[in-house]
Amino acid sequence: MKEQDVTTMNEHTAMNEHTAMNEHTAMNEHEAITSEQQEVTNGLYAQVTADYEETHSVRKTAQNCHTSMVTAQRILITAGLWSSKSSKQVKELLNRGMSVDEIAEELNITKDAVYAYMPYSRGNYGVKQTEDSQYSRDYRERMETAAEGMHKEDGDSISVSMDSLVSKQAASSALSNLRFEAAVTEELTDRARVNAAVGDTYHEYGAVYALHLSLVGGFVYGADEDMDMRPEDRAELLKLAKAQSAISRDILVPGTMNLHALHYAIQKLFGWQNSHLHNFSIPQEDFDALTAGTLGGYTDLCGVLFRFPDDDMSDLYWDDDYKKGVSVKSWFKKKYSAPFRQYSVGDSYLGNLWEMEGFRGRFPDFKDDTTLGEILKKVAVEQDWNFLVERLTIRELFAAGRDSARAWKGDVVDKLELLKEEMKDEELYDSVDDMRKAATELRSWRQSYSQLDHLSWVHPNTYKKKVEKAYKKPYDAVIKMHEEQVHAWAMECLDLFQDLNINLSPFFDTLYYLYDYGDNWCVKITLEEIYHKTEDGAFTGSDMCQVPEDLKSVLAEVDAKGRPACVAADGLNVVDDCGGLYGFLDMLRTINGGDKEEADGLKEWARGLGWTGRKSKPGNML
Repeated sequence: MKEQDVTTMNEHTAMNEHTAMNEHTAMNEHEAITSEQQEVTNGLYAQVTADYEETHSVRKTAQNCHTSMVTAQRILITAGLWSSKSSKQVKELLNRGMSVDEIAEELNITKDAVYAYMPYSRGNYGVKQTEDSQYSRDYRERMETAAEGMHKEDGDSISVSMDSLVSKQAASSALSNLRFEAAVTEELTDRARVNAAVGDTYHEYGAVYALHLSLVGGFVYGADEDMDMRPEDRAELLKLAKAQSAISRDILVPGTMNLHALHYAIQKLFGWQNSHLHNFSIPQEDFDALTAGTLGGYTDLCGVLFRFPDDDMSDLYWDDDYKKGVSVKSWFKKKYSAPFRQYSVGDSYLGNLWEMEGFRGRFPDFKDDTTLGEILKKVAVEQDWNFLVERLTIRELFAAGRDSARAWKGDVVDKLELLKEEMKDEELYDSVDDMRKAATELRSWRQSYSQLDHLSWVHPNTYKKKVEKAYKKPYDAVIKMHEEQVHAWAMECLDLFQDLNINLSPFFDTLYYLYDYGDNWCVKITLEEIYHKTEDGAFTGSDMCQVPEDLKSVLAEVDAKGRPACVAADGLNVVDDCGGLYGFLDMLRTINGGDKEEADGLKEWARGLGWTGRKSKPGNML
């Protein structure tokens, strides 16, 4: 049988000016570093096994080798140097010839949990990694701890040539200076506009929303509430995690809060440190109902509800600007507090429209009735189709009751027609054309800035000198130039981010938040209540009765400050890079086990990632 060609979208997407120049301009510095990183990746197996023979501790080995405990654990299982009760069960069933699906069913666990205790097969570790694990690994290599910075890397995106940026610097610097001076004033105006919008429209769909956030099992849509674990494992996890029924949080959020801000709140609520990829998704049954699983159905909602699955991490994580020395707690609080903004080109309606037009132009054989499954057989997409744009607000998404999927989608189509009619205006059309050019520039400068920032962390002693030699100016001046360019071009795209989108009517009662595609964390988000604010400042629930005074004071504070509040919490915080729910269970078993040295070492490692092992008061969690 003829082998099927698999093509990434990135290869078929029109590249911007910087990237095109990179195709023809050799970048020895980046090539050398890429080669060096590949050597490290291929040598990790030997590094982990050698270190473990010295430390006899998975935790210490993972720390010494700058990798996750799960990766170190799987390498040691492969080498026959480490085992556990779970890994022995998996190994025994594998030796019987059972498949991963069969083992998961036999042990009543998820497939991801099975993989966590499986040895790597030949070619499965090193160069040939799955796309998701490669992304996660790129992030782990980039991150030492949150205190050293949360610098998202561009994954596999094409790097930007130093030569191309240096040659462009003179042409753009004057424009940058003019725009940057105006941008400061314009940003203040933008903040005022956002705050004014909050005051004018805050109560249209409800002032404050009560959401229940609960960790559920597996990196899947619609995972059940028992965390997809064996009953005895679930019971043990709840006991060790000091939880009554689930590791969960109950929060009150302003209706104008967007998913971009909610992401940071969830990170803080569960004890993560923003170290890995994430996305929001709708339940699979809703996705199927709204898209019919076809390209045409998906295209209708691309940029409206879903983000086109590209691989531009620098645009997706445009707001990850943590700097060393800043309080992580303060940094998170700023991110999940009003005003709520989202300056990602890939989150805008037009940004997605342009991507979809390019995709369909490259693949004319894909018709409206082509299923998304058929496309995946021929094209390797960079993200999941079920990937929500994060500009969407809580009040645009969550509804206490809802119309049919057909009626909701009909409303979307009508609103899009109105937007398209507006864009036929000659003056606005010219403005949209200018914004498209500005969006291309913004993406390009973000990619370059992200790359410079990342590589300066990976190779601080060598790469900065290479940058200074290439640009003929101090490294800090190069970074400042990039920051000014990014800011200026973002201001050029304000209408793209804020005005040229449609407002959705609320439809959903459940969303999923997916985090770390290696550890496979999944948070189920369900709507509990919508509190409406009356003209006299009181709040009423769905029963139209005024709420008690103690609740009213919390709701008023959330409304006034534009910041969420946690009102209930069940269970301990979890921790990054521990291996998901099953890995967290093993961690708690070790900490509460009889090996004091191993327990103390593991607690020390976890403390380095902000984990205390103590329950926090809900009011102190945000």
